[in-house]
Amino acid sequence: MAQSKEQRNIYLAEWRSKNRDKTRAAQKKYYEANKELCLDKIKKCQKAKKDKYNKFIYEWRKANPDKVAAIRKRHYEKNSAKDIARVRRRQGTIKHCEIFMNAGELAEIQGLYDFCRIFKGFEVDHIIPLNGKLVSGLHVLSNLQVMPIHENRSKQNKYVIE
Repeated sequence: MAQSKEQRNIYLAEWRSKNRDKTRAAQKKYYEANKELCLDKIKKCQKAKKDKYNKFIYEWRKANPDKVAAIRKRHYEKNSAKDIARVRRRQGTIKHCEIFMNAGELAEIQGLYDFCRIFKGFEVDHIIPLNGKLVSGLHVLSNLQVMPIHENRSKQNKYVIE
């Protein structure tokens, strides 16, 4: 019995809608067996449809500002040291010094920022300022200290040679 392509597609669509569990199980099985291939296809598709995805993301963010704010807040709470370093790099106040730090040092820096977030009234200070008039320091563990806010603000961007 000869079927046209359209009739075959209609039949398959109806069969899939009636047998969703079987279809999902088969898709999951195929995905598990061919994970890398599937991920490559997804990346290629997303790259080809980059404008479409960007437009969708833009519209979703515009429609859900509360969710976006909550996501950003959760991310900042977990990665405040990285976010602060990223902003300062973008502003040009620190250089790419993270390449010289290991994961332990990055975790200790994150711990300093977490301490200041938990105990209000303290800030992380750069011993040698990032943009001093005489000297500029790095955003590394050995150049950071926790100070009360009023002392840090009075110190400003100065470096006192002892």
